[in-house]
Amino acid sequence: MKYTQILILSAFLFTVGCEKSAETYFDLSDKALADNQIDESIAHLTDLLSDHENDSLSSKAQYKLSVIYLNWKNDLNAGLNALQQTIEKYPNSKHAVQAKKEIENFPAWVFNKAESLRRRKDIKESISNCSYLVENYADHPLSAKAQYLIGDIYMNDLRDFDTAINEYRKVLNQFSGSGQEAHAQFMIGYIYANILKNTDKAKDEYQLFLTRFPKHDLSPSVRFELDFLGKDINEIPALKHITS
Repeated sequence: MKYTQILILSAFLFTVGCEKSAETYFDLSDKALADNQIDESIAHLTDLLSDHENDSLSSKAQYKLSVIYLNWKNDLNAGLNALQQTIEKYPNSKHAVQAKKEIENFPAWVFNKAESLRRRKDIKESISNCSYLVENYADHPLSAKAQYLIGDIYMNDLRDFDTAINEYRKVLNQFSGSGQEAHAQFMIGYIYANILKNTDKAKDEYQLFLTRFPKHDLSPSVRFELDFLGKDINEIPALKHITS
């Protein structure tokens, strides 16, 4: 009987001895992050929250998870969830206050991150951020800009002109009345006229532009394109000097 009690006590003491402190978990997470071991850093924070849910470091750990998911993993769903968990589990913490601000500004953050990713030539993730914004915040003003940015990326970065046209059309179909609508219509005509050399479709798209946006700042450019659609540069008086 005494032997059994000793075994139980030994097992308990071993378990207690092996359990890391909240500070240790947090330091291990920082070290892993510094070594670019992202998943390991997340695991340490998750263990901290599991073993020390009410520790003074817990709210910081929960908030830090959101930072890692958003800035290192570019996992928008997980990052947003971590922010929400910070508010729900630690409502009176300073990290909850910060999390609320970030949730309120989340669409703007996603769009800015998409632009940043594009500048860094991380095209796939940039498109992913834009798509996330369009799908999850369809009524937000930045969603129209995000959809237009997708078209611009396919046009200028990927040089996939058919897909660019399709993405610009989504601006017309999903964000009618937005500031990007006229520009998307113009770009469709521009691609047909100047890249795909399909003068018939270019004419149709440009004429549609003038019908829908007759007073837009781009209207003079559209009329110019229509006047000289399909002509050689030497046949355009305003541009002839370029080759002379």
